[in-house]
Amino acid sequence: MKSLTPTAALLIGLVSGLASADQNTAITYQSGIANTASADQDDAGAYGNLIWQSQHGVANNAHAQQVAETGSSIYQVQDGHMNDAYSLQTGGASNHARIEQSGAGNNASTFQSGTYFSHAIIQQQGFNNEAHIDQFGGAGNVAMIQQAGSVHNAYIGQFFSNDSEAYVMQSGTDNHALIIQSGTGHMSSITQGGVMNKAITSQVGFYNEADILQNGYGNEAYVTQVSWYNSASIIQDGLFNRADVIQLGVGSHEAIVHQMGGLNRATVIQNGFSETAIINQVGYGNTAIIQQ
Repeated sequence: MKSLTPTAALLIGLVSGLASADQNTAITYQSGIANTASADQDDAGAYGNLIWQSQHGVANNAHAQQVAETGSSIYQVQDGHMNDAYSLQTGGASNHARIEQSGAGNNASTFQSGTYFSHAIIQQQGFNNEAHIDQFGGAGNVAMIQQAGSVHNAYIGQFFSNDSEAYVMQSGTDNHALIIQSGTGHMSSITQGGVMNKAITSQVGFYNEADILQNGYGNEAYVTQVSWYNSASIIQDGLFNRADVIQLGVGSHEAIVHQMGGLNRATVIQNGFSETAIINQVGYGNTAIIQQ
């Protein structure tokens, strides 16, 4: 039996050590024409991760990258034509990212950096939709975007946030939604049906809750929460309504705005402790302002 030379034995030992140290897995399935998929787990600090990508159709593009990441997973599934998906996980552990696209011309991305035990999910059905999720420097966060229709735009950003949840659901055409969270224990939900509606929520502090529901055409809703244990709810059904809720001060505020009709304006500003405001508008051209 021929013995290995010292150099050959050293090379085999090094290769074996690298394979056992990395323990990453990448799987790609493709059917169709001119699809492109790449999986990058080459970083020495990436350990025990999974990338799973599937493409069916024409000219879809998917890229997944894991850098200095441990025990995390990326799933990207595309069915259709000319869809783009990108997911990056870096400097964290036990994160999960998933992008599912069906249709044509959709674009989605997830970015998880320095975060742990967080989830980012994007599901798009339709044409020319945009959806992006950023999770940076936190733990235990959940972000989800679901889009059905065309030309929607949605963004969720969770920055130095812990145990927060953000959800965007869009149907119809050309709706826009944005959620920003920083702090602990927030919950924000935006649901849009119709055409050209716009909703933005911004949460800083601890345990704030914001809910926006829009149906109709050209409605706008904005919620800003900077403090503790605030609650805001906006419901809009109609045309070109606008609602603004700003909650500051010590916190524990509650604001409810309900608009039915068109061209209504509602503004709530709360600055203090444990204030309650309710606005209900039915009809056209009404204006209401509450400042506490």
